[in-house]
Amino acid sequence: MNDIKRILKSYFGYDDFLPGQREAMESILEGNDTMAIFPTGGGKSLCYQVPAILFEGTTIVISPLISLMKDQVDELVERGIPATYISSAVPDSEIDRRIGQMKNNRYKIVYIAPERFFSDEFIDALSHINIPFVAIDEAHCISQWGHNFRPAYLKIRKFVEHIGDPILAAFTATANSKVQEDIVSLLNMKDCKIYINSFDRPNLQFRVENRINKKGYVLRYIRSHPERSGIIYTGTRKNVEELFVFLKDRDIKVGMYHGGLSNTTRNNMQEAFISGDINVMVATNAFGMGINKGDVRYVIHYNMPKSVEDYYQEAGRAGRDGRQAQCILLYSEEDMSLNKYIISANYPSIKLVKAIHNRIHARGKDGIHIDTLINSYSISRYTVESAIRKLVEHNYIQIRGGFAYIDSDRPFELTQQSIDSHKLVELDKLDKMQEYCESKECLRRYILKYFNEEPNFEICYNCSVCGIGITEKENEKIDKFLDNLFSNDEQSNGGADKALLNKLKLWRKDLAKKSGKPVQIFFDDKMLMDIATLKPMNKNQLLRVDGFTDKDIEYYGDAILQEIHRHIKEG
Repeated sequence: MNDIKRILKSYFGYDDFLPGQREAMESILEGNDTMAIFPTGGGKSLCYQVPAILFEGTTIVISPLISLMKDQVDELVERGIPATYISSAVPDSEIDRRIGQMKNNRYKIVYIAPERFFSDEFIDALSHINIPFVAIDEAHCISQWGHNFRPAYLKIRKFVEHIGDPILAAFTATANSKVQEDIVSLLNMKDCKIYINSFDRPNLQFRVENRINKKGYVLRYIRSHPERSGIIYTGTRKNVEELFVFLKDRDIKVGMYHGGLSNTTRNNMQEAFISGDINVMVATNAFGMGINKGDVRYVIHYNMPKSVEDYYQEAGRAGRDGRQAQCILLYSEEDMSLNKYIISANYPSIKLVKAIHNRIHARGKDGIHIDTLINSYSISRYTVESAIRKLVEHNYIQIRGGFAYIDSDRPFELTQQSIDSHKLVELDKLDKMQEYCESKECLRRYILKYFNEEPNFEICYNCSVCGIGITEKENEKIDKFLDNLFSNDEQSNGGADKALLNKLKLWRKDLAKKSGKPVQIFFDDKMLMDIATLKPMNKNQLLRVDGFTDKDIEYYGDAILQEIHRHIKEG
């Protein structure tokens, strides 16, 4: 299995594995059906990408994240791994071309949206391709007890059987024991090997704050952490836009992200956040999936999420580099009402769904523009969009170029009971989320028990219920004292040299671009700020910067010192 480590290093630049990665990869390469349940940031994608390179033929990755497929494929291609994707965003003629390329073994990895498996013709086309391995990302979507149930996932089993029962691997960050059972059963995984990493993230501090003036709290927090990256999650697009304007008007370098923005705007905002051009992102839960940024120092939930699964996945985007990070939930009773409204709107009446289906059907091959469809009803836009989403999820309609079409005449079989059954599951999950917010029990214990993990502690000393062993302010005072002590010892000017800090950030950005690796792998902003403050003149002094290792000195010490010396000479 030395090939695994060789691929990990040569294609992805990593020297070692995260917990559980090697075991999951070896299981897949040995021909076992495999399930990996790793928390956010646990390196799930590498668990299927590395074996895919080693297998003969084309690996299929089934992913619901259509908006991120292109980004993931672009990253693989940049690393020299032939890859592509197939989704409703790709024209039929281009899909045919990509399938033809698959038949000629032109790709190692192909991402496919699960909705494609409603088509028997599509499944049959793939049956003539050598597919040794199928990876199912976000596998909890197959379970009605999962927090993002997608009916299309139920079609995966038929696809797998039709192409000759390849090796299966299922990946998720959030699956309790009931969802795990559903994944294995509904995918018909045989003698499945299951690898579960602990859900505990000791470097994350969990806090629930009851706040009336949430905007004021967020502003004060950001101002007290001016150089740190953070994400503010809100429950609605309207809240995103209002909070964005509020912060921007107060000179905060902030971006915003939600599904209603154009692809160009979203991509620009995402790139600015990843590169460090902006430190704060205000977003709905549309932001974050596939975002590889390790130095996010805080995640603030402006509104209570709809489930513990959603909350833990979003909060888990903080501290992916293993350093200390804050996860703060601003809770108010109004959040419960907001979420109940959103859940109700997500599960419209069957009467409305059928009426919209009939209207689209009546337009035949011409279809009907989505905006025309939405604006013709005197009810909320959100409710109409939810009804359209139900038709897409169950493959009654297709959306292409902003138009809705019905591609087949299959009978309308969706029922009110099937719509309502999952609504009850979501309401139950919402109750558990409220229970977390009002819990008198250790928050870390609550999360672990929710995911069927038995905690080995009663008090964590790192959440707002247990109390914080050393508060964030005390930590900052200690850091400041040590920085001043170090600065005086090294005859520093006592504050970060902004010009040097900017030069170090540009050096880091150039290093990342040349190596094809994410920026955050090469030191976070706090470390660069410490260097710009302390201005170490030799490697021994550089080692005294908090977080620096001997390996960092070996690989990057000379380059950093050169930047410092050049800056001092120019100054």
